[in-house]
Amino acid sequence: MQYYQVFISAEQTAQAYRILDALIAKQLVFGGPIVGGPAKFLWNFKDSDVPESMRKPKLLTLEQDYNYIISYTREDLKEELIEVAEAASLEEVCMISFLPIETNRSLRLLLDASFEGKGELAAPEPVDATVALTFVPSEQIPSRTKSSNGEIGTRT
Repeated sequence: MQYYQVFISAEQTAQAYRILDALIAKQLVFGGPIVGGPAKFLWNFKDSDVPESMRKPKLLTLEQDYNYIISYTREDLKEELIEVAEAASLEEVCMISFLPIETNRSLRLLLDASFEGKGELAAPEPVDATVALTFVPSEQIPSRTKSSNGEIGTRT
């Protein structure tokens, strides 16, 4: 199975959450961060849905804060992912790109478990919890991450 890292554009954080929620609800992406910051784009507004006074046949640069959803998906989910993301997006052009990746075994197992039973499971529910960071003694660090080389289900 081919796996992909997927990048999906969103003009606002709220829009990014709307897209990500729609994709997670249908088990089309694993989930992931929404990364935002300043951006600049080359744009031709001639055919855009902007005020008539801006529709000129020339290239302009546009500066704005911008967001990207960064996630993972599989080959068999790409077409439906595009349809759902575009339907949830408010942008004129919802930019979606897929980068083929090679995963380590641990990530592959995590992704396969996340997409297992697609369409059969109920919609994901938020957990009433919060992520809590803790200090980890240095000698425990090597045993905290699942190994891609050991027996499945073990740390080594």
